[in-house]
Amino acid sequence: MASGVNKSLNRLVLVVWKDITARADWVGSYEEVLEEIQPIRCVTVGWIILDTKDTLILADSATQDRTLGGTTAIPKGVVVSIEELKRESAASILKKATLRESAKKRKGKNETKGILRKGGDSNDSSPK
Repeated sequence: MASGVNKSLNRLVLVVWKDITARADWVGSYEEVLEEIQPIRCVTVGWIILDTKDTLILADSATQDRTLGGTTAIPKGVVVSIEELKRESAASILKKATLRESAKKRKGKNETKGILRKGGDSNDSSPK
């Protein structure tokens, strides 16, 4: 495994970095070029999957079967700042979401059973 690889995806970060700006049209004088053509600041949020001296690779999506999506490789030389947002693994977040979803489904089934036992909604205004 390459040095710096993070297989547990346990650092969710916000990275501010500078990107190249270019224009293909005629801009004008040196002064206009210096005023108009500057690197642009960008922001990327994701889990660190590689952090080496030269490169930072992030994934903004992860699945329960450990596949990744939305990957971005950022050269360290253009990084302005890295802010840690959460020190929790993607797997842990997915597990919590699954538990919440299961609890919500159980609650919905229990409410449905309760309505069926009562014989319908007591606020039912349909003619009898």
